[in-house]
Amino acid sequence: MAKLHNYYVLCPLIDQKSFLGVSKDKESEFVIVTLARNVVNKYRLSDQKQVGGWTSKEHITAPVIYDIDQDNYVGVFNNNTIKLWNKDSQNLDKIKKFKFPLNILKITPRESQTPLIIFCNGNCASLPYAIENRKTYEGKSLLKDGEEVIDSGCYSLGRTDHICYLVKEGADNYEIVSCPIRDELGDLDKSKLSRVKVARANVCVVGGLVSTSEKPSVFFLWSDSKLAVYDLIKKSWKTVGAVPWVSTVSAVSLAWMGKHHLILFGNNSEQDGAVIVVYNTMLGIGSCRYPMKMYSEGARLYCMNGRIVLEASNHIGMLPYVLETKRNLSNLLGSHEIVRDEQMEIAEWDSPAPNIESCKEIKELVSPGIAERAICSHVIPKLLENKNKLSSILYILKSIRDVPESVLVMLLHYGIKQMNPEELDVTDEKACAEFFVIRTKQKHFLNQILKLDFSDALLIPYLREGLSLNSTLFLLSYITCLLSNRDDHLSVEYESRLCDWCNLIMDAFYQHFLMTKDEKVARVLENTMRVCQHSVEQLLAIDELLPILHKVVSGNIMEEQEEKLSYAIEIMQI
Repeated sequence: MAKLHNYYVLCPLIDQKSFLGVSKDKESEFVIVTLARNVVNKYRLSDQKQVGGWTSKEHITAPVIYDIDQDNYVGVFNNNTIKLWNKDSQNLDKIKKFKFPLNILKITPRESQTPLIIFCNGNCASLPYAIENRKTYEGKSLLKDGEEVIDSGCYSLGRTDHICYLVKEGADNYEIVSCPIRDELGDLDKSKLSRVKVARANVCVVGGLVSTSEKPSVFFLWSDSKLAVYDLIKKSWKTVGAVPWVSTVSAVSLAWMGKHHLILFGNNSEQDGAVIVVYNTMLGIGSCRYPMKMYSEGARLYCMNGRIVLEASNHIGMLPYVLETKRNLSNLLGSHEIVRDEQMEIAEWDSPAPNIESCKEIKELVSPGIAERAICSHVIPKLLENKNKLSSILYILKSIRDVPESVLVMLLHYGIKQMNPEELDVTDEKACAEFFVIRTKQKHFLNQILKLDFSDALLIPYLREGLSLNSTLFLLSYITCLLSNRDDHLSVEYESRLCDWCNLIMDAFYQHFLMTKDEKVARVLENTMRVCQHSVEQLLAIDELLPILHKVVSGNIMEEQEEKLSYAIEIMQI
């Protein structure tokens, strides 16, 4: 699932009509922003600072990109001229020009090969080949009269690269054009060109995207809110589902987020503002949303280095996100719409059933097909009455993942009780560390319980009823000790889960902590706060160190820190 953080501004926008786009730089921490027809700037994503830039008297007509193969920047000027420069170039007007007889739409970078020049007539060629043969390069138009390329992407199928165009003719006519690319020249193998018409009865396309970063596909959002995808490898269509929260009366912008997630930007369903929607294409449901005040039709949308980059009305905005693959589906309840699917699927009845690992306590319950939650509710309370069944409980938890929240609290109470919490002074950090070290078996059991998946909303009521205040303070002290003890090598997922447990305990017992005057409560909360502050300080130190490490890895010269003056010195060229 996806989580969206706070929105902030990367840079102001000079003119929305003149803005051309954002592209990746050599280092993932930087982006290239073609702000206007004469301005190109480089920005650092971590602190939104401008670290470089260029200006030109000639009009820039396509987003500037970074060429990994030649280690330079490439831009299109006056629709038919290409210039190449490095990061140390000062004046773009004095750089050598390469003029073409055809208008250039844009330049598309490729990961392992040279970039492709895409011409306005649909033809393409690799950058070195096109520059060498620019005076004699002429290609018959691939597009019909009235057609234009809306989006494009390059992908690999086997050892052959392919180009895909999303072509629009008129108001509502769309086609998918795909063709192999010849290796050395980078031009089209037109004998294998294919066209797929995009059409549905009584609906129209309000958003389209060519996505080639993971699985080559073309996404379409229809005016009835249904999202469809065309697989470029299998050459097949699939209806993903209905997209919630966004209005399809006006145009919707799309971008690929990664890990089965799609980003959509458009009017909200009430049409009184805008909204950014994260949509899970594997489950066919909305994952989360972020409300916006202003809607901009046709706004460009990107996903770069864990951030959504959005073209707003007067600025370029950024929205950091985190993709979490191990989150509960209960968090998505109410985020989808029920849609009647008329398509028929043929079931494979002869396929073997999955082999469910089980022990003797649950063998009889698995055969009739009883749900895992019901099995846990029936079996585990009986095992908890027998103190010698600790290993059996752990074995069942490895076989069954869907544990009811009521049973989880029972297991939690049992695990705390096995540690004899009355023997520990939870306000003494050193005593806590020594106490937990010697109880290896009980500690392993409690760790397995804390790793179980749960729903926050369902678990809080059971926590309030099933745990006393002393048990809660003991559990909070145990989690604090785990987070602060560097000898315990915790995985990233488990450390994140422990932080979730801290938040959950604070939500469940907030009133108890607030109204009690027990000094023990205050001491435990202070210890937890101290550990959290120490972790935040370490993260801030890493955040300051990362830009320096990037410079060292990339081989850039470290600039010496100059003494700060109370005034500034600027050199002006007259």
